Amino acid sequence: MDFGLSGEPGDGNDIRVYCYCGRVSYGEMIGCDDDQCQREWFHLGCLDVTSPPKGEWVCDECKARHEKERAC
Repeated sequence: MDFGLSGEPGDGNDIRVYCYCGRVSYGEMIGCDDDQCQREWFHLGCLDVTSPPKGEWVCDECKARHEKERAC
């Protein structure tokens, strides 16, 4: 049974929440390159950037988790 939870960010069928703001997908977004990221996708406006960064990008929460893991 499909409850409308599937779909890709921005396709209009995705009702999951993303980003630090906890809102649905809209506008241009960037995905965190950490496979374990809880939020997965981020609105460019919430990151205060106008275009996606080049190359690999990891959100602040995943960066902090990586640093904590390295400290152990």
